[in-house]
Amino acid sequence: MLGSSMSIEDDAERQELEEELTPVNSASDPFYVLILGSDARESDSGSRSDVIMLARVDPSSGSVSLVSIPRDTMVTINGSTQKINAAYAHGGSAMAVRAVSEFAGVPISHFVSVHFEELEEIVDMLGGVWVDIPENISAGNGGMSFKAGNQLLTGEQALAYARERYHVSGGDFGRAQAQRQIVEAVIRQVLASSPVELPGLIGQLANCITTDLSVTDIVGYAQEFLGKELTVYSAICPSYTLNQDGVSYVATMFNEWKRMMQLVDAGLDPNDATAEIPSAQADNADLGAASNSPAPRDYEGLAANAMTTDDVAAVE
Repeated sequence: MLGSSMSIEDDAERQELEEELTPVNSASDPFYVLILGSDARESDSGSRSDVIMLARVDPSSGSVSLVSIPRDTMVTINGSTQKINAAYAHGGSAMAVRAVSEFAGVPISHFVSVHFEELEEIVDMLGGVWVDIPENISAGNGGMSFKAGNQLLTGEQALAYARERYHVSGGDFGRAQAQRQIVEAVIRQVLASSPVELPGLIGQLANCITTDLSVTDIVGYAQEFLGKELTVYSAICPSYTLNQDGVSYVATMFNEWKRMMQLVDAGLDPNDATAEIPSAQADNADLGAASNSPAPRDYEGLAANAMTTDDVAAVE
């Protein structure tokens, strides 16, 4: 049964979202999920998505690819240049799905929204999560300091780590990496539970999210992963900071983004510089096309003089 806190309460919004989502043919087929997170403490409007993550889930191979899309990514929304996180503010979940689907060039089948405060509850419900923090971090906007190394984080610590963008390498890009680490840790912790415990655990966790999925759907997908060696790939849309008309944006490195999405769609490591693109993905002109981005297409010189997604601290 769908938990009341999971459902999208507004009927019109729910209908609009359903029209944007692409159904999955079978439980074993790969599919894309849009994961949004918001932090009302830092957001003026309280409705912009601070976390935008595209996940490709492949139950048959036991793999998940997590790809961050920087919240300040320059796109066109309703005919004007905006940051991609404005899509959720202007048009709710349906417009957010549409914006990310156009940007990545893939159909999106499911939507999940998590508030930062709910993230703390999820982590504590799991008994904490193991995260390898790549650098020493002094307390900034997250409110906590951390030593580098693999460590068990409480919900409060995970929330602080997911928020920190002032004292991490790469700023917002580094924060996006931390958020992917925590999502991966949650996934691993859930799938490490026994088949008997799994439905009850997911039922509890489901109360902390808003999604089009039912508890039964989530349990079914999770059960497809049981008995398989879980592979999680983690990446961020190759990007750089750009100031245009007095507004700070994140602009896309188009060639690198296209290749990354080709690898993601093929179920390969999106960070593998030597991987050969399969013909099915090479022939797909939509993958990583970022057709809704007005950012400069001649970007090499701009990126060379800006902060980029390569400036984050490397996770071993």
